[in-house]
Amino acid sequence: MTEPTPPRTRRNPAPIILVVVALLLVVYYAVVALSGVLQTSTEVAVRDDNTLSSDDYLTLRMSTQDVDLTNRVIQANVLPIPHGELEGAEPGEIAANLRIEVRSGGVTTSVVAVPGESIVDPTSLTLALERGDSDYPFDKPFADFQLAVENTDTDRPVAFELELSNSARPWMLTAARGEANQDNESLLYPIQIHGSRDVLTITLVMFYVLAILLTTLMAVVTIGSAILRRQLEFSNVIWLSATLLSFPALRSAMPGAPPIGTALDFLVLFPCLCLIAGMLLWTGGHLLWRESHVLRRRILDDDEVAPDRAAALP
Repeated sequence: MTEPTPPRTRRNPAPIILVVVALLLVVYYAVVALSGVLQTSTEVAVRDDNTLSSDDYLTLRMSTQDVDLTNRVIQANVLPIPHGELEGAEPGEIAANLRIEVRSGGVTTSVVAVPGESIVDPTSLTLALERGDSDYPFDKPFADFQLAVENTDTDRPVAFELELSNSARPWMLTAARGEANQDNESLLYPIQIHGSRDVLTITLVMFYVLAILLTTLMAVVTIGSAILRRQLEFSNVIWLSATLLSFPALRSAMPGAPPIGTALDFLVLFPCLCLIAGMLLWTGGHLLWRESHVLRRRILDDDEVAPDRAAALP
């Protein structure tokens, strides 16, 4: 008697899959922890080329709230904190009338009037922004402006130090204050704020880009195989249509996506859209020509009509 063939066995891949998933989760949580995305606000180091020569000065505590690439502005709040003779009788009170002026490109863009003998709340500022978003998601927008503080009672400039905190997620900021320069009666301090995206945002954008590229490659392989095997169906056209409509949605869903026109669009999005659109036109025209051959014929063969007529009879 012939002995039965023992069943073939293979190694169970489930443990390997679980280990890979666990490693991916560890990497993800490490990226989240290192990027600081869970922090609501972070202190920004300000490189300062100036030294305070007097005890009578202001601390301008500035907090960025939003980096708006569409309107090219940075929304920030500023809170002046007095020191020395600028302090009022009450804690947090400013003794003198002050004027905080922001200039960008030689034009005054924001002015904050601080009344004397009053406790001041944070006041909003609008800073002009250079987008610099052609390298998205590695873009680095920046704000280059001048800041001046003046005592309106004496018409003399007031020395100040700058403290900057960032609440505009997912941006990471750096700042620098240059040496003061005299402009008529104002003492202007040039300030630069540079922004860059955090690691988590860049990682997510790369996943979106990879999804677009893989979907395009799958479409080329699937449609090409169907055409060569003469198995092209209407479902392939529907799938290409859905893919064509989904790519712009993916582009808009990318975190912090700037307006259309970045290098990413020209290198990835537009070529993939053109390729999918070309395949859609080709497959649609091919199916239309193939399935309409009956309608184009002036004479029908009975052999072609008989099965349909027989199926219609009770």
